[in-house]
Amino acid sequence: MEVESLYVEPEALNHEAVWAARAAEITVREVTRGALKKVLDLGSPQDMVAVARQRGATLDEVVVAAVQASRPLLVLVELQDPGNAGTLIRVAEAAGCAGVVLTERTVDLYNPKTVRAAAGALFRVAAVTEARIDEVLSACSVAGLPTWATVVDAGVLIDDAPLSGAGAFLVGSEAHGLSAGVVGRCQVPLTIPMDGGGESLNAAVAGSVVLFEAARQRRALGQAGAEPSS
Repeated sequence: MEVESLYVEPEALNHEAVWAARAAEITVREVTRGALKKVLDLGSPQDMVAVARQRGATLDEVVVAAVQASRPLLVLVELQDPGNAGTLIRVAEAAGCAGVVLTERTVDLYNPKTVRAAAGALFRVAAVTEARIDEVLSACSVAGLPTWATVVDAGVLIDDAPLSGAGAFLVGSEAHGLSAGVVGRCQVPLTIPMDGGGESLNAAVAGSVVLFEAARQRRALGQAGAEPSS
C-alpha cells in the first residue's frame, strides 16, 4: 500500500516515523491533542495515524502467482470474525502464501479489527475481496491449482496429505464451516487430527495449522533435495 499522509499529535512530532515520512515526502499534518481518539475506532489510539491507498489484486493474479511460485493460496469463505480474518492474513504471510482471497459475505478486509489483527501483513500480502466462490473454484480449476477444503472429520489427515506444492486452502465460517456443496467441488478434504473431546478448532487456529504444515513440508522437501555441503 502507498501511504499518502500522516496525522500526528504534538507529542509525537519528533518520532522517527515522522522524520521517515517527511524524508519520503509524505504529507505530515499536526492535529490537536486528543483528536485521534475522537475519530478512530480505538479505545486507546496511538498519537499518530497514517492514511494509505488501498491496493487491490485480481483473482487471476493471485491464482497465477500461486501456480508459478508453487505456493499456497488462502481462501476465506464467509468468515465473520474480523480477528480471525486478520490473524489468518498475518499467518498467510508468515507461512509463505502467494495471496489471500476473501469471498462474498466475508468480513470487510479493512475492518479496523481485521487491520489490527493482521499486524501489518495487510500491507504486504496480495488480497482479493468480494470474490464469488464459484469464480474462485473455476479459476483454480482452469489454472490447474489444486483445491483443499478444511473439514472437521472424514478428510485426509494433514500428516498424510502432500501439501508442499501449490494449492488453494479453503477455510469456512466460524459457525458452519464450508458447505457440502463447496467441499464437494474441492479436490481433497483436509482434516486436522485431534485428541480429546473437542469437536473442532477455532477457524484461525485451524487455518494456521494447515498453512504451517504446508510450509513445513516445503522446507523438508527443500532440505531433502539440497546438495550436501563439502
